[in-house]
Amino acid sequence: MKFKTFTFLFAIYAALVMLASTKLDPNNPPVGRTGAPGETTCQTSGCHSGGSYTGTVEITGVPDTVVADQVYSITLTNTSNAVKSGFELTVLNSANQKTGVLTAGTGCSIGNGGGRQYVRQSSPHTLSGGSTSWTFTWKAPTTVVGDSIYFYYASLCANGTGNDHGDNALKGSKTVVLPTPISGSNEVELKYSVSVYPNPSADYLNVDFSGKAGVSILNIAGEQVFQSSVVNHGRFDISKLNAGFYLVKFDVNGESFTKSFVKK
Repeated sequence: MKFKTFTFLFAIYAALVMLASTKLDPNNPPVGRTGAPGETTCQTSGCHSGGSYTGTVEITGVPDTVVADQVYSITLTNTSNAVKSGFELTVLNSANQKTGVLTAGTGCSIGNGGGRQYVRQSSPHTLSGGSTSWTFTWKAPTTVVGDSIYFYYASLCANGTGNDHGDNALKGSKTVVLPTPISGSNEVELKYSVSVYPNPSADYLNVDFSGKAGVSILNIAGEQVFQSSVVNHGRFDISKLNAGFYLVKFDVNGESFTKSFVKK
């Protein structure tokens, strides 16, 4: 009799736990729900359905051209007419593999699966004034297959009733570039004690060089946007250049090499 009573009480407890978990609307999602190649979202996976909310999901804080090993603070924002929201994001290279390192911020968690890394909400947000957001960080890789990096993300628009009916997902993506510097001679670079600073820079770029060299600045497309020469030191006005990634090319005695910098 005691065993039957225990079994009955345990069944009630389990049911209450399951009921409580459904109140997390949307719940912390499983991985693989970003809409990236080979993935669905929480809506198309059959988890949530029936909603007709409209709006956008976007990320800010990561530029169109990124710098190797630099850490970026990224904010994902859901702007919609929904009541509650959650999200999930992954970052891939051209081979659809994990690239860079995601780190969770407040209200976020990290998940891994299928060789990919994900950042997602650890609890749902209630929209205020038609929007809500989460902030986390991403460290760019040292190198990347090709030169493109792809951010894939989805955000659930939920009605806040505590179940999975009447919800739908919004999808977004962003492509950034991690340029591959033009190859040069490290021995030549070391021989002439080259320094390019500050990096990043908004107005002026300083160049220290042991000797005399022709100097040119190339944009991401390899086009020359500036040319001059230095003897030991140069200071160049770069205030009119567009923000982005650039290369400083040095030509000396028939040899050449490059240094990179970011224009803010």
